[in-house]
Amino acid sequence: MILTVDIGGTKTLCALWERKESGSAILCSQQKYRTSSIDDFPGLLKEQTQGNTIDALCLAMAGPVTDNKLELTNTGQIIDLTRIKDSFAQVPHVAFLNDLEALGHSISVLGQNQRQTFKNGIAQKGTKAVVSIGTGLGVSAVTKEGIVLPSEGGHMEFAPQDARQRGLLSHMEAQYDHVSWERLLSGQGIANLYSFVSGTPTLDPSIVTEKAFAGDPLALETMDLFTQLLGAVCGNFALTFLSSGGLYLGGGIMPKILPLLKKDLFQGAFCAKGRFQSWLETVPVFVILDEMAPSLGAAAYGERLSSGC
Repeated sequence: MILTVDIGGTKTLCALWERKESGSAILCSQQKYRTSSIDDFPGLLKEQTQGNTIDALCLAMAGPVTDNKLELTNTGQIIDLTRIKDSFAQVPHVAFLNDLEALGHSISVLGQNQRQTFKNGIAQKGTKAVVSIGTGLGVSAVTKEGIVLPSEGGHMEFAPQDARQRGLLSHMEAQYDHVSWERLLSGQGIANLYSFVSGTPTLDPSIVTEKAFAGDPLALETMDLFTQLLGAVCGNFALTFLSSGGLYLGGGIMPKILPLLKKDLFQGAFCAKGRFQSWLETVPVFVILDEMAPSLGAAAYGERLSSGC
């Protein structure tokens, strides 16, 4: 059995998978928890393993690791990885992955029904870029050899492209010392953009998207701005990783807001990179529809560890 734990800024998903001789892992059970409500991560994991022999434990975590301790970027909770290793000393394989690293490992095992083409192109046998929109903004890359490169690229500085976006930067600088792309392209980012567009205090992002689906002009304008910014940053990462294999958009928010995102606005911003416009026009973009993709990737990684690959 493989236990995967996807620890995000909002929710934590624990899943048990059974290893199969075919080399795949089959989902047996799953449980969701609100991340902020968890005060004992090792204890929670112990509960998940009762009555099962675990071959591999793989954690996908949203935050950087320092001195074997992880601080969740959007909640501030500290997870002691040494304590987890000690608690699971009997488990042959224990792995700690960046959440976007886990998402990257899912790319090779996603089924056709688990993704949707958002921008047409011709995928080559090259690097794939992975961008995730959720509580935060995550970025990774998958090389043509299947090696996943994690990053914290979502925290790079926002770069405005026109007068309106320069006004947006000024608006954000009044609230934040460092205006990263994550401040605009995340759940809270939707709320921040609506505040800028409407000139009102921030609303819960779910209210903004509800208003957009109901046809509210300011909410629709907000989602158009979100789409343009998303296209711009995805184009940046496609260039950064030279992602001729395509770019994959994941995260819990993407499938929910997909009907609100105009493909032409996204593509225009994605390709507007001067001398590289024609190259970017060939790069396909896919949306990952399965919210369990990070767990699926962690399970695939755990299966390879268990099989000695």
